Amino acid sequence: MEFPGFLGNAPVKEALSAAFAAGRFPHTLLLQGEPGTGKRSLAALLSQALVCRSRDSAPCGHCPSCVRARAGSHPDIRRVEGTGSSGALSVEAVRQMAEDACRMPEEADCSVYTVLLGDRTLPAAQNKLLKLIEEPPPSAVFLLICTHAQNLLPTICSRAQIFTLRPPALEEAAQWLAEHAAASPERAQELAALCGGNLGRMQEELQGGQAGRAFALACQIAAALLERGSHPLLKAAAPLSKDRELFRQVLVRLTVIFRDALALRCGGTGGLGGAEQLAEQLGALPRERLLALPELAETCRQRLERNANTGLLATWFCAQLKRA
Repeated sequence: MEFPGFLGNAPVKEALSAAFAAGRFPHTLLLQGEPGTGKRSLAALLSQALVCRSRDSAPCGHCPSCVRARAGSHPDIRRVEGTGSSGALSVEAVRQMAEDACRMPEEADCSVYTVLLGDRTLPAAQNKLLKLIEEPPPSAVFLLICTHAQNLLPTICSRAQIFTLRPPALEEAAQWLAEHAAASPERAQELAALCGGNLGRMQEELQGGQAGRAFALACQIAAALLERGSHPLLKAAAPLSKDRELFRQVLVRLTVIFRDALALRCGGTGGLGGAEQLAEQLGALPRERLLALPELAETCRQRLERNANTGLLATWFCAQLKRA
């Protein structure tokens, strides 16, 4: 099996290739990983390979099945997702998928369903999904996508092969961005370091979008640490409780600003966070406190990815920042 354009994750690719070559591809896969690590891209490549007419180098990219798969028009590839801000999968969506999966494929050897589980799929919908994957139709393959498998029922995880996707190496990510997204090599390296090689986040940064607001909020929160009392910090962090994605982006930037402050404190020069003056001011904090700040921001980000309540998490984060 080929993985054109999908970087890193060598153990995952090796395991999937071996299963595909041996004709033992599982009926249910669970792809987990933080946003931007390529879960949907990998699911698209797997779907294309499963319907490809070339078994030796699937997906070949040239046969009619591959062409239609890339265009999103192959009749045996379907995408199932929830609605609303959380993207939670509904019982009705699972029921319709179960009915459809009982039909024979139109062209390929199997029907492939990419299932986006969202962050808050309710137990009722998960139980419905569990019944489907416990005794899957012989001609159906289910590619389940989520951020953290621990948010799902243990019975679902036990019936799926779980693969965790991670960002590629920084140099590999920077090279890809420079070649495919019209970024200069220097800018690509900066974004790779800022985002930890996460290609999705690197592209978001390059395109702007919410990046400017996230950077401004991160600077406000960092500056509030230098003021007396908790009110300035709570006021600066207030927008985080209403926007999970903004919260995540702010934490990424705060981590880099804190690391820049620590580097400057230790005699380094320059920085990656784009707020060197603020980092210099933070460098005046006690060394023990400064050492704790990057780890605290990363811990908060991990809790956010595990679907913690944003309002409670923002309050906890502010309290820990002052206490650090």
